[in-house]
Amino acid sequence: MYAAPCTSCGAQVEFHSAASVMAVCAHCRSTLVRRDLDLEQLGTMAVLAEDRSPFRLRWRGHYRKVGFELIGRLQLRYAQGYWNEWYLRLDDGRLGWLSEGSGLCYLTFERTLKTVLPPIDAFAVGMQARLDGQAFEVTNIERAQCVAAEGELPFLARPGYEAPAVDLRADERFASLDYSETPPRCYLGEVVALESLLDRSAPNPPAMPRRVDARNFKCTACGAPLTVRSGEIHAVGCAHCGTVIDPDSPELAILDRARKALAQPLLPLGAQGRLLGRDYAVIGFLKRTTTIEDVRYGWDEYLLHGEEAGYAWLTCSDGHWSLARATSRQPRTERGNRSELHYLDRRYRHFQRCEAEVEQVIGEFTCQVRIGETVTVDDYVSPPYLLSCERSAQEQSWSLAEYLPAAAVAAAFKPPEPLPEPRGIAPNQPSPHSGSGRFWRAFAGFAVLALLLQIALVARTGQREIWRGSLTVPANAPRGQLQSPPFRLDGERNLAIEQDAGLDNRWLYTDLSLVHQQSGTRIGLGREMSYYHGVDEDGGWSEGERSDRALLTDLPAGDYLLEVEAETEPLPAEAVDRIRLVQDVPVWSNFWLLLGALALFPLAAWWRAARFEGRRWAESDYGGGD
Repeated sequence: MYAAPCTSCGAQVEFHSAASVMAVCAHCRSTLVRRDLDLEQLGTMAVLAEDRSPFRLRWRGHYRKVGFELIGRLQLRYAQGYWNEWYLRLDDGRLGWLSEGSGLCYLTFERTLKTVLPPIDAFAVGMQARLDGQAFEVTNIERAQCVAAEGELPFLARPGYEAPAVDLRADERFASLDYSETPPRCYLGEVVALESLLDRSAPNPPAMPRRVDARNFKCTACGAPLTVRSGEIHAVGCAHCGTVIDPDSPELAILDRARKALAQPLLPLGAQGRLLGRDYAVIGFLKRTTTIEDVRYGWDEYLLHGEEAGYAWLTCSDGHWSLARATSRQPRTERGNRSELHYLDRRYRHFQRCEAEVEQVIGEFTCQVRIGETVTVDDYVSPPYLLSCERSAQEQSWSLAEYLPAAAVAAAFKPPEPLPEPRGIAPNQPSPHSGSGRFWRAFAGFAVLALLLQIALVARTGQREIWRGSLTVPANAPRGQLQSPPFRLDGERNLAIEQDAGLDNRWLYTDLSLVHQQSGTRIGLGREMSYYHGVDEDGGWSEGERSDRALLTDLPAGDYLLEVEAETEPLPAEAVDRIRLVQDVPVWSNFWLLLGALALFPLAAWWRAARFEGRRWAESDYGGGD
């Protein structure tokens, strides 16, 4: 570490990295340039805007098991607000940057690319780009300005210096192209969660977000009292007249005005509650609309903030609620198929695309929201989750929403009026009939047991042949007869009468009579066989069967005769019907009936689930419904 007195106030200024070029005096805010510790004063740096950043100078954390310390901060302003770039020094000597945005952290290191970078105007949000052979997607294009700095920085940063940049993402990988110099600098790294950076063994515990005193002022349009609680808030919507005000401007400039009567939020601003294990407060209310086939649809969005949880969005559409947060990595497609995405081991299907327009703004927002501004929204569903991509000309962002029952929202925030009952089916609403899989698993188990039982029963059958004979209908004769010799049947056994006539473009009808000799009881049945074939303009065809099988059950034991009378077409060729009697044959019909009965339960569950999904997807871009 190097130290030297400030040339303005005499306070000690420390340099913790030999690569640091400038530092800002913590006492008088003078900007000091290092001339190998002969410090030169360039002016006074602007005061940093207060925000809810969880970081501060000298904050210690760790990245991939290597400790680091934040030694400088650059605060930049863009069209929608501020963001911070923290300069860090790792314990192994490496220097990098840690930035914050959309509730995520981005840790990068400067890299020299082989790829020749095009001008910044050649990039567009959503386009694909390759950096040294690695594929990225452009997610943000900004032309920011430096407004303040503190600590050490590796370059000279004066207030107002331009910092145009392009951000790119691919899975958890992140790249930032800094066009403030020529050639542009490239910083490569990844998206990381704040929790993964915490160093539990660090002597100084991580700073919690600052609690900033509220600032009161009056609405520029109607004079109603307004409150803004943090320098991180860059737009305030008046609940009385709908005017949107820029709290950062000295004259409280009006960003936009309401264009229709205001709708009051279901959850009052300032309400506090706990959702999915995190504490939040409602600080902003946004109403958005979209027009589909000349019909206008609307939904509500509530900006939430928690001291430990950060920012999140609570959305309400037709009484259905979801809690959304920015994604930690970029969803990926399979072979460029944008109708299906994969994120954190789940598959998401594209549901719809729409142009979302801001219609009303009330409360505090971290960006300068304007009434009438639009973004393109693509929604992908994997209930209970909804993956959304919002895209404008400057930025593309992803968020992951989880479905919440209205009762959970009401229990958390305790609204003054009952929340409306949900209407229809939400894109990410869990299906109450999604458990049909357990019915199919139960069916498979019972089917296996039934099959084993059937195999055991088949193994016990005797399949004893009782008699075999043939009935011949002479050529050009229409009829023939046959009587079998006596045979004996055992009781409680079935009897199969099998016939095979070998028909060729012919039919044969047989009248079968089984006669019990002791009682004279006669059991009669008629059977018909036919088989025809030929060739037509569509090719060869055939119909019918040459053979037949009849099954008789519950026959009493005793001696029997089989009498057969046959009738057919009188053709030049004789007809021969080969007949075979077999007792105690296996029967499979009961097995199939049992399987059919067992399948009713999973089929009913599947039908209900399919009907629910059909109603869900009828509201998508692919449903074709109302």
